[in-house]
Amino acid sequence: MGVGATQRTLYRWIGGLAWGLLCCGWLWAALAFVAPADEVIPIGSITVNPMANNRRAVILQGKTKTVNAYHGQDSFGRSLCGQGFILEDETGSLDVLYLVRCQAKETPVLVDEGERVVVHATIDVS
Repeated sequence: MGVGATQRTLYRWIGGLAWGLLCCGWLWAALAFVAPADEVIPIGSITVNPMANNRRAVILQGKTKTVNAYHGQDSFGRSLCGQGFILEDETGSLDVLYLVRCQAKETPVLVDEGERVVVHATIDVS
């Protein structure tokens, strides 16, 4: 194997590496442009066909109605607290249940009646 063969192998290796990096860059750019943005969706788009949205992560925005405090226990007897309310926008409304494990010195985030909120949630049709 001569010097010419070693140089050709080196150039092939460098060329393959360059093409690999270029293709990888194009792939990441395509994924960045195709990935859905974190956008608020209308509540009506969920309520039209709830089963099609089951287990879907969404961002909703609207005003709160019928706010209720919740204190209870999970199936293991641990203390849970939070709130339940109706979230309403121009297209519809749906029930929201916000639960966390109660902490001795912390209180969960509380919302007031008629407050405008943004909710990051997973739809659970049950």
